Amino acid sequence: MKKFIGKFLVYLILAIFLLWPFDSRASFLWQQVGGNGLGDPSNTIVSTMEVWNNYIYAGIGRVSGSHARIYRSLDGSTWNLVHDGFGHNNLNIIIDFASFQGKLYVTTTDEAVPPVQAGEIWRSTDGVTWTQAGAEGLGNANNVGFYKMEEFNGQLYVGSRNETQGGKLYRTADGTNWNEVAIAGLTATNTAIWSLESFGGYLWFGTLNQADGTEVWRSTNGTNWEKFWDYAELIPPLPQYTNVNNIFGSSLLYWTAVNAVTGAHLIEVHDIFALGTVGGLGDANNIWFSEDVVLQGGLYLGTRNETTGGELWYTPDFENFSQIGLDGFGNIDNYAIYALAFKDYLYIGLSTVNGAKGAEIWRRLITYDFGITNKTLPQGTQGQSYSTQLETTGGTKPYLYRLVKGALPQGMELSPTGELKGTPQKLGDFQFVVEVQDSFKKVSKTQRLFSLKIVAGLSTGVESITILPKTGADLY
Repeated sequence: MKKFIGKFLVYLILAIFLLWPFDSRASFLWQQVGGNGLGDPSNTIVSTMEVWNNYIYAGIGRVSGSHARIYRSLDGSTWNLVHDGFGHNNLNIIIDFASFQGKLYVTTTDEAVPPVQAGEIWRSTDGVTWTQAGAEGLGNANNVGFYKMEEFNGQLYVGSRNETQGGKLYRTADGTNWNEVAIAGLTATNTAIWSLESFGGYLWFGTLNQADGTEVWRSTNGTNWEKFWDYAELIPPLPQYTNVNNIFGSSLLYWTAVNAVTGAHLIEVHDIFALGTVGGLGDANNIWFSEDVVLQGGLYLGTRNETTGGELWYTPDFENFSQIGLDGFGNIDNYAIYALAFKDYLYIGLSTVNGAKGAEIWRRLITYDFGITNKTLPQGTQGQSYSTQLETTGGTKPYLYRLVKGALPQGMELSPTGELKGTPQKLGDFQFVVEVQDSFKKVSKTQRLFSLKIVAGLSTGVESITILPKTGADLY
């Protein structure tokens, strides 16, 4: 009987492993880190995460009337409180982190209904000591919150929420003196400039507009703006798209649109195509996608789902989507996954409605196939033209290649696009290391060691034979 039970348990564990959602690019093992609420149950929201100076930072929101906090971790397991409040209890949510001129910036907002406190922006040179960057509300008391930040053409931009005058856009060249950017045609029904992204030579922003439907604007210089898209671009027009809460660039530009009626959508800017077969990736209760996303061998994003719990989704190609794990990670109280970050592991923050339990941070080891796929190089012939192309998979195109160790044969070069070319002048075996990085703003890098053999040319007129020596090796 004991033998039977033992076999049953083995098969049960094996079945669970085989049925657990996974993808061909990634392997995972989930673990919760930091404990519930990072040690304080009143920490109910993980609103954003950022990797800066080798630390992972977590912006922690709390129940209305309790000020927001900043935690950080060096190893991802032990989390320390590094900033407790911003002088106002009503500033209870942190929206975004951003690095600018060697400093870490953070935006805060009053999410109470109605809001009473002007939002603020803070910064730090070491992640521990924080000072306010600019006046409250940046000089406008109606700016009750500041949202996403983005660097563009040497200046830091930020959008505000202003329910009286409409959302405002500000920028600074020094992090202290902020100037409002006038945007002709942007109506006051756009109560927040929520998302910002630099992509393709443009600065883009998306709005919160619950009256007329959300809008997307863009500029080549940060001064002159054009409205690029609004809900009317969709067929049929869908005014229930009330907010573009995230814009991000991969090989194309994407944004996520909030829709409390039929579910949120991930929209591709190339042809205004709403990705996913139906709203909410098949669940209309997924009304909101996360402000943070991670691009590592594909796209990871979270959802807000107040019915069955927030969800984590993955797509390797922006066409096929699969859910990772259970709704709410098995707890219906975990209503949203807003925050994601990558530092060796994929980190996610689960916000909760259970003030007695506190929010949670989970992590999962990711191994993915971003890297140079050439295992070996064709040998070359002294005095003869040589050309071969390095190929890479995963990450975000376009790729940038460079030589980081060793030397190429005299007369040859490696182009930034990965073409190894030239006319080798000397015989021998040449070893060198090539690094490739992708083009996502939080770049990934990987390296490969190569050996290239240059042989003497044949003088008999007999056609030479190309040999592919198995000498390539991964460094990592």
